[in-house]
Amino acid sequence: MEKIRELITLLESGIEDYDTQMKVLQSERLKYIRLSITDGFGTEEGDSKESWLLHLKQLEDSLALRRRTLRQAVVDTAEDFQKEENA
Repeated sequence: MEKIRELITLLESGIEDYDTQMKVLQSERLKYIRLSITDGFGTEEGDSKESWLLHLKQLEDSLALRRRTLRQAVVDTAEDFQKEENA
């Protein structure tokens, strides 16, 4: 039962973090679209179109990693239960 509680805690915090990060990504995508429409990209490091694309890619990669980590936690817990049943 303790493993289930640990998994629940991990999933709750992980999902909360994922949702927060997803909102950030959506907000940043909207900013990118606005800049694209108005041709408002700058030429300096951090405000160029390439910098924005890199920033969005990093946010997307972070979300994918979070999702894989949560999925792996579930798989690992299931494998632990399976091992315990077979022992």
